[in-house]
Amino acid sequence: MNWLIALPGLFLLLGMALFFAGRRRHRGGLFRQVLPQLLLLFLASLAIALCNSGWLSRLAYSRRLLFLLWLFFWFLLVVLAVKVLAYFVFDFLVLGKQGVHYPKLIKDVVVFMLFVVGVLLILKYYLNIPLTGVLASTAVLTVVIGFALQDILGNLFSGIILNFEDSFKIGDWLRIGEREGRVEQFGWRSFKVRTIDRELIVIPNQSASKAEVMIYGAGRQPVALKIRFGAGYGDSPDRVAAAVLQAMAGMPDVRPEPAPVVQLVDFGDFAMNYLVKFWVDDFSRHNLITSDARRRIWYAFRRQGIEIPFPKRDVYLKREKGGEVAREALASALKRNDVLAAVEDGDFHALLAAVETRVFGSGETVIREGDEGAHFFHVFSGAVNVLKNGQVIARLGPGDFFGEISLVTGERVNATVAAAEESVLILVSSARFKQVVEVNESMAMKLSAVITRRQDEMRAFSENNPKDDPIARKKESETLFRRILKYFASKE
Repeated sequence: MNWLIALPGLFLLLGMALFFAGRRRHRGGLFRQVLPQLLLLFLASLAIALCNSGWLSRLAYSRRLLFLLWLFFWFLLVVLAVKVLAYFVFDFLVLGKQGVHYPKLIKDVVVFMLFVVGVLLILKYYLNIPLTGVLASTAVLTVVIGFALQDILGNLFSGIILNFEDSFKIGDWLRIGEREGRVEQFGWRSFKVRTIDRELIVIPNQSASKAEVMIYGAGRQPVALKIRFGAGYGDSPDRVAAAVLQAMAGMPDVRPEPAPVVQLVDFGDFAMNYLVKFWVDDFSRHNLITSDARRRIWYAFRRQGIEIPFPKRDVYLKREKGGEVAREALASALKRNDVLAAVEDGDFHALLAAVETRVFGSGETVIREGDEGAHFFHVFSGAVNVLKNGQVIARLGPGDFFGEISLVTGERVNATVAAAEESVLILVSSARFKQVVEVNESMAMKLSAVITRRQDEMRAFSENNPKDDPIARKKESETLFRRILKYFASKE
């Protein structure tokens, strides 16, 4: 039996073995890559076996046809061997066993070099062509092609060097000249960078190898962002730094470690110049993060009366912007407040003279759970979220209030409140309330009833289980009534 007859069966068995081995791998593993070569090798080997059979070998053209079939067979075998070897080295050993993600460019270069070596072996051992003659005859052509393709070859070798140096990887955020973005793909001639505006830029490899490349964090380290700002000479550096750090404490994108740092960098003509330095993990969002940080700093400065000065060139009469709430509007709003409605008129006007208004930006924390309750808050405009264990349990809008338990008992805050949007809050000092308001048993009973009802509403909102137990409510109100009288009995 002619051994060539078994050759097609060998490739058929090889294909079946690769098929069953690749069923557990994504996209079929090696089988999907070498399927075309296996089919062609099966057909070529089958044709070779037929040509060597007794009745076809008598044809006049069978020898030339057999020669071409063998040449085609060896060429396909080289392609198959190169693909199998590349898969074993790169996908099985390097990626599968070592877990190292390699650039596609390196694999392409290695496959091309192996293919060239395979073609040279076919020329030498099958076609009996001396390799020295082939190399000598193509020397002049190689020089001409080299001059014509010097830019392409320069980009090719620059890409190989960049990949082997491991200067930057896919996913790194970098800046080359005026271009800035995240590396998406490496190629033979260039690599692609996606900008923050989702634009795709193709940068030649040679340009990257010659230019200064700045890598932000290299996808593995936190990146420092810096914001410069100015504050007036009338505000102490420690007070300014404390306000900035407090403003940035609740930002989810800012790393707590390393901690943000505020530095006084210069004494300017009209301002003291500061720099706040903080670290983030995702540099692609740096514009959004710095914008949010500036916004929070502005709100913090506005609440604490810290001035952000600017050079003035013209002399003009400054007119205050109508941002402050008129006292009449404050009185009207607080008169409708369930807690303060129980206060006598004389005490109410004395209390009104000391109230404050503060503006909080979206996402800023107003009070934190566990803090000492120094104020009672009335929402004049905007909206705030009441948080418990990080979950929103209530949303309060204009006319709503919070912090009432601290106002009349001096207890600590039992929930965190953060602004859901820009909000103007009216603040009533607990110490001032205790000092001004004369609390008797009748008023204490009214306050305890209002606060108890308020707590029931909050409990029903958060638990979705309304409490409807008049006896328990009365008992809770009486307990709160005694705490209120005890708290106000201790004032001097």
